[in-house]
Amino acid sequence: MNIRFIDTSIVMNLLRIPHMCQEYESVKKEFNEAIEQNETLILPLATIIESGNHISHIADGNIRREKAVKFQEFLRKTAKEEAPWELYGVGFTKEDLLIIADQFPDCAQKMEMGIGDMSIIRFYEKYKNEVPAVGRIMIWSKDKHLSCYQDNLSISRRWEK
Repeated sequence: MNIRFIDTSIVMNLLRIPHMCQEYESVKKEFNEAIEQNETLILPLATIIESGNHISHIADGNIRREKAVKFQEFLRKTAKEEAPWELYGVGFTKEDLLIIADQFPDCAQKMEMGIGDMSIIRFYEKYKNEVPAVGRIMIWSKDKHLSCYQDNLSISRRWEK
């Protein structure tokens, strides 16, 4: 079983957001392959929030509206469980917030990483540790600092807990 956490950079390509979809063809191809291979696609809450923020800052009002309506459909399908991905990361705890708060100064300074990306990493790590899995788990991203998150989980890992 392969699991992909979908980053904002992937959503921006799939929705063809101006100036943020330079890799549309390769992302669309990989997306279709992931669906054909029955991979589990995870949509973190942070990805939804970041994507909505990017859409709301599109300069052209007509394009902004068009993409907002398309994103509205994306959100409705997600909520109705009609999308090919599942929502994850809505159970943000005080512990999660404290861990991110402790890491934020270094991540912001050294990696120029924001809270959204940090929360995607946090939920990737939690999912990896809490959900028994066999196969590959990764953060699917076009951002170098996120695309390096990939692990292969073995059968023995399922029974560690």
